[in-house]
Amino acid sequence: MKNQVRKGLAALLAAVMMLCSALALGEAQESVEVLELPAAEGGEFAILTTQEDPEIGPHDSGYLFRDGEKSPYAYADPSITVHIGRGRIYETNYVYARVKIAYPSQIRSVMAAKTLSNKTTVMGHLLAKRVNAVVAISGTVLSDDEIKGPLILQGKTLRPDEKTSGSKLEKWLTDEAVDTLAIDEKGDLHILQGETWGDIQEAIENMEENPLHVMAFGPALVVDGEAQYGYKDRQKSTNRRAQRMAICQTGPLEYLLITSEGPEDLPDKNGLNMDQFAELVASFPDVKTAYNLDGGSSSTMIFRKGKEYWAKINGNGSKKRSIRDIIYFADAWLPDTETAGK
Repeated sequence: MKNQVRKGLAALLAAVMMLCSALALGEAQESVEVLELPAAEGGEFAILTTQEDPEIGPHDSGYLFRDGEKSPYAYADPSITVHIGRGRIYETNYVYARVKIAYPSQIRSVMAAKTLSNKTTVMGHLLAKRVNAVVAISGTVLSDDEIKGPLILQGKTLRPDEKTSGSKLEKWLTDEAVDTLAIDEKGDLHILQGETWGDIQEAIENMEENPLHVMAFGPALVVDGEAQYGYKDRQKSTNRRAQRMAICQTGPLEYLLITSEGPEDLPDKNGLNMDQFAELVASFPDVKTAYNLDGGSSSTMIFRKGKEYWAKINGNGSKKRSIRDIIYFADAWLPDTETAGK
């Protein structure tokens, strides 16, 4: 019933949102395309395992600069390309990254701590540096564990864990669920929806491909190419204009990462409510699936900035929040200069 109501609201709201989207998106939009992977010459591909964090790249030679600019606009080597774009909608700036990878194992997730009970947080750029991410975004693991849905990172199930008692598990399975993201071993994004966590757990178990990452936050922003509007309010956060963060799939091993600015960046920033953010994400015509991640001051996109290898490139305000986890894209290319002598 809940999903039927949402679909009905979505249909009504979609028409309204489409009427104003052309004017809103006309504020400013820098259109960037997916960069194709360069030919694999003068090196070799590394095999990335699920368990071990990569210790590869990004390579200085992969960064692309425009004349006169000190920060790169893109990165490209035979295993991964990243193309950064910027725009403005509803008087709010946003930053996005087009990402293409050679292997599904290059989309990864990592927490600041080794266990869920350890609530250590770090600045996003430091966590990205730890795992040599090419590009990274903030994830979904909240410091207060507000959302208690299923959690799988790098193929390891963190919630519910094997220590969960039978009575607690039984109750958890009947608790009301939220939209859940699953990323399978082929690198495809799936939106899992249901009334209870039991429904979500059943959907996880019935996935055709093994899920390597499962995260419960949401809501879903785009499902099967259709924007989702009218999501149930969660502590007024969906109606409030704020910073937002999303991960999207645009094709096989092709992704869009997008984050919008808001009042926690600077007092005069507007931010977007959830319907406006869904509209923005859906305005990219190739988005097939999109999922909302932790926003507010946690919204973090990491790429190279100036001479730094890892830096937060979204938001120009002074307020920054340390986070518990990131979703990131790893390098898998070893140039000859790095493989020599091995």
